Amino acid sequence: PQKNVSYFAFTATPKPETLQQFGTKHADGTFKPFSLYTMRQAIEERFILDVLRNYTTYDQYWALLKKVKDDPQFEEVKTKKLLKQFVSRHERTIAKKVAIIVEHFQTVVSDKLGGKAKAMIVTSSRLHAVRYKLAVDAFLKKHGLPLKALVAFTDVVKDSKDGKEYTEANMNGFPEAATADRFEADEYRFLIAASKFQTGFDQPKLLAMYVDKKLSGVACVQTLSRLNRTFPGKEETFVLDFENEAEDIEDSFQP
Repeated sequence: PQKNVSYFAFTATPKPETLQQFGTKHADGTFKPFSLYTMRQAIEERFILDVLRNYTTYDQYWALLKKVKDDPQFEEVKTKKLLKQFVSRHERTIAKKVAIIVEHFQTVVSDKLGGKAKAMIVTSSRLHAVRYKLAVDAFLKKHGLPLKALVAFTDVVKDSKDGKEYTEANMNGFPEAATADRFEADEYRFLIAASKFQTGFDQPKLLAMYVDKKLSGVACVQTLSRLNRTFPGKEETFVLDFENEAEDIEDSFQP
């Protein structure tokens, strides 16, 4: 090491190993950054967006829909359109979740950014990603919606339900290496992900996220932060979470 050379690490989500290497050791044995530019400050200075501002759990969303049903100020037709997708709050099959996701996207998200806003569906496994892709494609086709979805996962998935083998490439119709670039196209509005693209992925038009996976700690922050990129006309983001509690998500962001 040269005395006239200094090394610095810049990270939005510091792991313990990073802090131990570059941080300052305190009396209690923990390591802290010697300099800190907080997420709060970055949000206040408009370098990134606050992804927790419109964070909603499925339970909260369901309760809101029931509440506005009797609100004369809420558009009755829109209310019925949303509510017809809900048979029971306990019926959480992928098909039902897809109906909820697409309805929410159409109602709240699709017109944003000049009609070019995009969403990510975060799934808990590669098999879930495959089945979500099939369900989303079927729903969009059935309802004649001019939207398309891509899927992202590694290796090969064999679904015992139909005996078929699926890959990211054969489901999307082009090589795996092209997925991120193809998602830039206006017609692709949904990206269904199983671990891939939950970190490091930069798509500023990503405005909504539908979470069907348990998240915590650094992984939680990294995943939801896919939404925080700024873009002309992008004033807010939306998260609809089927699996986590709001308090647990907030706790993950505190450090």
